[in-house]
Amino acid sequence: MRLITTRNLLVLAVILITVWLAVQALRNNRVLGPKTALELIPDNVALTLKNIKHTKTRAGKPLWTLMADSASHSKDGITRMKNVHIVFFDQESGNIELTADLGEWMSEYRKMTVSSNVIVIRPPGNTLQTEYLEYEEAGNILQTDKMVTIYDDHYRVSGKGMKIDVTERTLILLSEVKAQVDGMDSH
Repeated sequence: MRLITTRNLLVLAVILITVWLAVQALRNNRVLGPKTALELIPDNVALTLKNIKHTKTRAGKPLWTLMADSASHSKDGITRMKNVHIVFFDQESGNIELTADLGEWMSEYRKMTVSSNVIVIRPPGNTLQTEYLEYEEAGNILQTDKMVTIYDDHYRVSGKGMKIDVTERTLILLSEVKAQVDGMDSH
């Protein structure tokens, strides 16, 4: 039978300390422990959010709701969003729905821009498509200087530049307007 000597205890202590240090080093380098994937946030971003939903109200009545998969608020006061969906509420005329791949909200100017695959659905069922659109909260106006195409069951209208008054539910195409009605082409 072996005797426990000071030398044996010292060797055992060195082995235990070495194992403990190795485990700590592996944990600190994320080799052991839970795997977490953290997204890096750019230096100019102050806050990032996922799956946001914000409703703008006036006198307790909802005016519009903004939803996005993600949003990053930067130090310059601009909130950049991905996969944007906005609903402009109107109980009488029906809601206007807007979707886009990208969006920016500039709170100082109360202005939003959306871009890339912008689609606006207006009652009674026509669809508007463009690549860029601005929303000015002060005038409650959607507008663009880009090409716009409006689809309905019976017609297709395109033009360059457009304004939608969200309150009055009016739409104006500004130039280069072309219409196609049930197979007829008109300029």
